[in-house]
Amino acid sequence: MRRTMGLMLAVVLAAGFAATAQAGTAGKASSDRGGNRRNADVTFTKWVTRLPDDPSTLAGISMAGVVGGDVGRGTYSGMVISDDTTSRPDFWLAQALYGFKGSKHSFVAHNLITEDHTTSPITATIRGFVISGWMNGASVTGEYTLLDPCPIATPGNMFGTACFQGTLHLRS
Repeated sequence: MRRTMGLMLAVVLAAGFAATAQAGTAGKASSDRGGNRRNADVTFTKWVTRLPDDPSTLAGISMAGVVGGDVGRGTYSGMVISDDTTSRPDFWLAQALYGFKGSKHSFVAHNLITEDHTTSPITATIRGFVISGWMNGASVTGEYTLLDPCPIATPGNMFGTACFQGTLHLRS
C-alpha cells in the first residue's frame, strides 16, 4: 500500500511539473568537452512546509524553496516518497522528488538521498535521474548541507529557521 501510494505520488508530482517543464525545455546546457554529453549545475535552498501524517516516518514531507544556476532563478518544490532510518545507523536514507521551475528551464528529478548525521553540520549526498522536463533522462548527483539559521526567509518552515542548501549536477 505504501509503495503504491509513493508511486502514485511520483506520477502526480511529475505530471504537474511536466506541464510547466514543457515551457522551459528550449536552450542548451553547458557542453561537455566530449561533445555528445550535456552538463548542467543547479542550486537550491529548500525547507519543510508540511510534515507527514505518520510521525514514525518522514515520508510525505513536502518542501518548498528557491533555485538558481543553469535553470535560472525560480522555485523549488519537493516531496519525500520513502525513508529508512534502520538500515544504517546515523544515516537517513530517502527517496524524494525534486521539482525545479526556473526562469530558463524546469524539470523533476527522482533522487536517492543519504543524509549523514555524523557530520556537523549535517550533510547529504544525492544521486538520481531526471524523470520529466528539461534534460529528461539525465543522471543527477549532488549534495546539500543543513543550515540553521537559514540565510534567507523561509515562509511556512515547519523546522523553524533550518533549511538545506545544495547543488545538483545533471549529465545526459
